Amino acid sequence: MLPGKQQLIATVAVVFAFLVLIALVATIGDGLRSYQRSEIAIADIDISAEALGIAEALLNVTTYMDNSGYAKSGEVDVLIKAYNADTNLLVASNETKVGEIGGRETISATTYLKLPKAGGYRLQIIVFEDDKGILRGERKIYGLSRIESPLVAKISIRELDFLVEAVEVEGGKEYATINTTLYLDNLGKDVSGLRALIKARDDETKLIADRRWEDFGFLKGGTTTLHYEELTMLNGRDYIFEIQIWQSERIIKESSGMVRLSPFVNRTVVIEAEEKTVEISPTVEITDFIPPSVPKSMPYPTPEPMAPGFEAISAAFALFITFVLILKRRRQGV
Repeated sequence: MLPGKQQLIATVAVVFAFLVLIALVATIGDGLRSYQRSEIAIADIDISAEALGIAEALLNVTTYMDNSGYAKSGEVDVLIKAYNADTNLLVASNETKVGEIGGRETISATTYLKLPKAGGYRLQIIVFEDDKGILRGERKIYGLSRIESPLVAKISIRELDFLVEAVEVEGGKEYATINTTLYLDNLGKDVSGLRALIKARDDETKLIADRRWEDFGFLKGGTTTLHYEELTMLNGRDYIFEIQIWQSERIIKESSGMVRLSPFVNRTVVIEAEEKTVEISPTVEITDFIPPSVPKSMPYPTPEPMAPGFEAISAAFALFITFVLILKRRRQGV
């Protein structure tokens, strides 16, 4: 073989070997770098909330992060942003510094957000490593307004009863006094300081006919109590009784009931078929619904007098003793 051709083959072999060596070194280098770097991923996100008061809630966002690599990570931070679900406007944000995450390690980071209880929110979770954003997650939450503070009384209005107490005529108009009975369940702990506003609203005009405040006093936990209040209104109309229970200047429970007094007055109806106007008188009177008065309690029994025979014997015996004492004194004086 010619020397020039041998030299060419040798040169090609050297170049090929050099290229193979470069590829091998590059592969090994990448493998070493991959083996020595961190691999962080968001494993899960837990969200809980508690009421801070009437208008605010505290959100607890826990982010779980896995480092599936063998090398520890750089400095990790977690940023939580809360956007209004309707407007997409930023409402609140907070950041938690996590630090380094070891190789093949899973850690959790807790971030707190204070949010208004109204509306829903879109939460954006951003994970930074050495001030560089590497991961993003997102969650949506709704219904914060339904979270009640532990200080709010757990009250339920089981039932409402209405009783006609009295009917009076004043200025040519008839007025009925209605007794409202509330059956109140305290489903929580012992509580005091609650009160109720009871209103009678005319069903047609929506005007308030009468209203009263009722203080509940002390309510023992796990009990049902009865509370009474009287309202006076014009007879012959229908009323909506509205109950609002207040605690610390806030309404915590509402209920309503209907009282129809229109059946107790004359009404005029038009019979369209015959085009006649007919006045219908009520078949019952409102006074028929006033309960009979509760009979007074029986007087305590008085002791019966003693028999005359025993009285006469006692008087005679007392007279005999007196006579003996007088006679004895006279003899001693002699």
